Amino acid sequence: MSTPEPTPPSSRPRPRWRFWVLLALVVGGFNTLLGIGAWTWWTWDHLPAVRALEDWHPEQPLRIYAANGRLLQAIGPQIRFALPLAKIPKDLQAAFIAAENGRFYSHDPLYYPVSYPGILRAAFVDIIHLAPVQGASTITEQVARNFYLSPKKTIARKVAEILLAYKLADHLTRAQILDLYLNKIYLGQGAYGVEAAARTYYGKDVSQLTLAQMATLAGLPAAPSYFNPVKNPQLARERRDYVLHRMFADHDITHHAMVLAEAQPIRARYHAPANNIAPYATEWIRKWLVKRFGANFTYRRGLRVYTTISPRDQRAADHSLAVGLENYAMGLDSLDPKVWRGPIARLKGAALKAALAGGRPSVLPDRDPANLRWGVVVQSSPGEARIRLEGHRSVILDRTDVAWVRLPPQGLQASAVNQVLKPGDLIWLRHYVAATNAGAGNRVWGATAVWQRVANAGWQLAAVPKVQGALVSLDAHTGAILALNGGFSYKLSHFDRALYAYRQPGSGFKPFVYAAAMDAPALKAAGHRHYLTPVSLIKDTPLSVPLPDGSDYRPTNYSNTFSRTPIAVWQDLADSHNVPSVRLLLHIGIPYAAAYVHRFGFPVQQIPQVPSMVLGSGDYTPMQIVRGYATFANGGYRPRPYLVSRIQTASGEHISLRDCALGYKPETPSTPAIPSGVAFLMTRMMERVIHQGTGVAAQILHRRALAGKTGTTNGETNAWFTGYSPRVVTTVWVGYDDNHSLGRWAAGAREALPIWIHYMKAALQDERGLRFTKPTTVVRRRYNPKTGLLAHSGPYKAYFLKGYLPPRGGSGLGAIKHFFHKLANFL
Repeated sequence: MSTPEPTPPSSRPRPRWRFWVLLALVVGGFNTLLGIGAWTWWTWDHLPAVRALEDWHPEQPLRIYAANGRLLQAIGPQIRFALPLAKIPKDLQAAFIAAENGRFYSHDPLYYPVSYPGILRAAFVDIIHLAPVQGASTITEQVARNFYLSPKKTIARKVAEILLAYKLADHLTRAQILDLYLNKIYLGQGAYGVEAAARTYYGKDVSQLTLAQMATLAGLPAAPSYFNPVKNPQLARERRDYVLHRMFADHDITHHAMVLAEAQPIRARYHAPANNIAPYATEWIRKWLVKRFGANFTYRRGLRVYTTISPRDQRAADHSLAVGLENYAMGLDSLDPKVWRGPIARLKGAALKAALAGGRPSVLPDRDPANLRWGVVVQSSPGEARIRLEGHRSVILDRTDVAWVRLPPQGLQASAVNQVLKPGDLIWLRHYVAATNAGAGNRVWGATAVWQRVANAGWQLAAVPKVQGALVSLDAHTGAILALNGGFSYKLSHFDRALYAYRQPGSGFKPFVYAAAMDAPALKAAGHRHYLTPVSLIKDTPLSVPLPDGSDYRPTNYSNTFSRTPIAVWQDLADSHNVPSVRLLLHIGIPYAAAYVHRFGFPVQQIPQVPSMVLGSGDYTPMQIVRGYATFANGGYRPRPYLVSRIQTASGEHISLRDCALGYKPETPSTPAIPSGVAFLMTRMMERVIHQGTGVAAQILHRRALAGKTGTTNGETNAWFTGYSPRVVTTVWVGYDDNHSLGRWAAGAREALPIWIHYMKAALQDERGLRFTKPTTVVRRRYNPKTGLLAHSGPYKAYFLKGYLPPRGGSGLGAIKHFFHKLANFL
């Protein structure tokens, strides 16, 4: 058998599949490259234009400032402060470059505007971790991403970022790119840009930062939450030191400077954009701006609103109103005892443990109201209780600190501390306040309790009052609102009672009607034959006035008593008698009085043309009342109250305030609302209110030039005091929102006057030696207090309008006959 010969290797057939695989790879690769190229070209073509960044202005929040330039509130989605690169310190610029892009100023195309070695290094780390854990974005790329792209880590976004970085590099200089970066970068705690971060973490401008602080901020872009110097100081320190070493390596700082900066501790803490001390005022401004311009323009265009609020006066208003309302709730300045409502809650188990460690109990509001602080009772005994104050320190309350408490249901005063406080009780505390009687010399009103802080006296048990109040203070001459408070705590109630609560002013309304009676020329022009003077006598006897509906109106005095003899107009106002006031109104006529009251700015529809008008039966806001009293204080001109002095855009353009109800208007009234002589006579009479009337407690201020008037309504539902100096006029209202009674013995002199006194003590610090100016239309003459007529001699003198003096009284029987004739004409 013969063996077949093998086929030579060269003659064997080659496998055809290799060819096709190779061809497919070549074609596929070509198509892939073609597709990538087309996609890259499409991405480039659809990238946004970057020329607009040459004139970029960042979105900035609304900022509202006090009169002295202090920031009251910043409102907006982001905290920003646009700052030109020239105003950013060189060391701060170098710190961010060292931390984020050391070759930012390089001309090597491998490193600018994109760092390809950085991309390869990041890709290698991502492959090892099988996740995008490391970035490689230069400062230029970060600007591209921050302005135009999302932060989501994808290949598509990275390619777009690289392409956009080239666009930026073609159109902008490196200084422009760095300017955009330092003003746009997010640095944690809601702060965008280096200036916002400097203020947020250190409460400083960038120009005031130390090298160590600059390096700390420069370490934040990599991970703002992770390297946050407030939350993670140790990690922030490590990152800061890394930045300092990079700066030294880049020859930006010396070795000595680096060592000194590394030795600095991390002392950052969160600084709120503003500590808003006037939330009721800023809320009014915010609402008006949104209504006028819309939310987008209001919150994002960097509006700067400059107000008339005086920080000193506003703080005094907040504290005075809060303490006064707390005192009422605790029964410290009232003759009506208040029953203890008990603790806020009784904590047990985990809730108690967390509170003792400083955790805020969930039953509390987000922030402490007014000047109150929360605490938890740890131990209690008959003599004292140990309190953990907000979980940070221990304080002791003894019998004195809980002495005001009356226990339900009988309202008996507690005799032991542990009757009131038990372990686990969650309570409110405040700094100890002692109530002291002031204004001795008046048998009725000398008991007004004017409180005072006792140095180093510690804390006392307190309660959130259910009663509310309002305080408005104006510059009497310009109308500038110095302080405005619409309630006990803005955190608990946003309703602004100073501007929107319409309440009866009681006797606080009398001065407006009395001014109508003192304006002798106006009275005569209205057809009256007989005019009045401050010393005219009015009968104080029971009065019955027939009403159109067939019923009778019978006014009564607060004391439910009457005088045996007629009393002078000024004394009637000082002692706040009601019946003589109604007689005075009936004498001048209700229509005339209503028309005259309108001069003080009260809308006609709010003035009830009834006999009780003089007793304050109409409804008015505290702002309306204080505006009316300002007319007396400034000599007869009705001011226009304003809160906003000017508004500017971020570029410095002024916005018109013509449509702003509380905006400054440059026009001034050319003629007075009432004659200056009438304003002066009313001021003199209201000075007597403080010297010897219902406002006598205000003598504790030791000011000669003070005038004012108390007000209490029927049923004791409202308590007022409105008063003024030659410059400042202030009104205080106290009452319940549901208009129920403050208590049988509540009165303006007890509930409202102490608040006014404490506020004015602060507001008048700079007002020394001022006096109310006597106009030339007023003269001073001797008079007989028994007749109200002029006298040839005697110790009694009074002011009168020139040309409208009372007759000169004779002597003996003739004078008596003349007196009774005048009295009969009046009655």
